[in-house]
Amino acid sequence: MLALSGIEKRFGALTALTEIDLEVASGDVLGIIGPNGSGKTTLLNIVTGTYAPSGGCISFQGTDITGWKGHRITRLGVARTFQNIRLFPTMTVFQNVWAAQHSRVSGGLLGLLRSTPTRTRGEAGRVEKVLEQVGLLRDREVLARNLSLPARRRLEVARTLAVDAKLVLLDEPAGGMTPAETADMARLIREVVAPGRTCVVIEHKMALIAGVCTRLCVLDFGRKIAEGLPDQVLADAKVREIYLGTEDGLDA
Repeated sequence: MLALSGIEKRFGALTALTEIDLEVASGDVLGIIGPNGSGKTTLLNIVTGTYAPSGGCISFQGTDITGWKGHRITRLGVARTFQNIRLFPTMTVFQNVWAAQHSRVSGGLLGLLRSTPTRTRGEAGRVEKVLEQVGLLRDREVLARNLSLPARRRLEVARTLAVDAKLVLLDEPAGGMTPAETADMARLIREVVAPGRTCVVIEHKMALIAGVCTRLCVLDFGRKIAEGLPDQVLADAKVREIYLGTEDGLDA
């Protein structure tokens, strides 16, 4: 479904990514791990069109999307969450998911606001279904800024589900959560997000990664140092070495 070939990214004299080759097959749940600053979020930003690569090419479902703008990539069926949560804080839970659907409607957000009554009812029903899936239906009228951290992260996930994405990219979906909250997020990804979709998950918490991912890719200093089945990758001596002494080590 997604193929990266020779991806490089430079910011002036700083090289953030070097010769990244990676394939994500349809139905995969790929985990990308690595120390802070290893290039994980930069890689997601390139896939979603936030950054253009300095070298290499990106293919999504056989289409070369190298250098495409984010809105074009979104309309192909790619959605993401962010490490630093990006919601509309003064809008309700319902309105946040409603607004996310603008990428599915011709004419963008203005097109959504001008939808016909029949289409509007259909879109509203879809929003409520998604909120029920992530456990936020009862909070539909709550302002996003008044939600707990776990609820805000579930709301971000709901926004990706609302656009019926084929490829979902989750950037630290359990960031800042307790072990119990992390386990809840892992169940949400495993039971709601992953079925019928292809997923890429960036996360430091190995309990979540081991519980939801079918394959792992490890980055270090912008280079891919390991890839394969989770048990094999997590047992790799070099992978364990780069995590020694980190707050979120391999046993976290």
